[in-house]
Amino acid sequence: MADELAKWGWAIALLFNLILGWALWSMRNAFVPRQEFQELSTKVALIERDLSHLPTQDDFESLRDGVSKLQGQADAQAELQKRVAASVTRIEDYLLKAKA
Repeated sequence: MADELAKWGWAIALLFNLILGWALWSMRNAFVPRQEFQELSTKVALIERDLSHLPTQDDFESLRDGVSKLQGQADAQAELQKRVAASVTRIEDYLLKAKA
């Protein structure tokens, strides 16, 4: 057995080194270099800072509610304006008929 190991030991070591080399080569894509990590960290921090100034979903919901209230008020004003216009038209017609 020791003779077999001495005879084929170099092949086993070569195979082990090839497998280890392949594993390390495959894993290098899984890890990020420190400088690239710091660059990405800086970019993420800048994006988070910029996003903190943007409106949130709650802000949009309150804005939508406010616009809905304004729309309701505008509709009520339009209805009131129609009634006032009808009254003015009746008064105009009455005054024009009274002059004639």
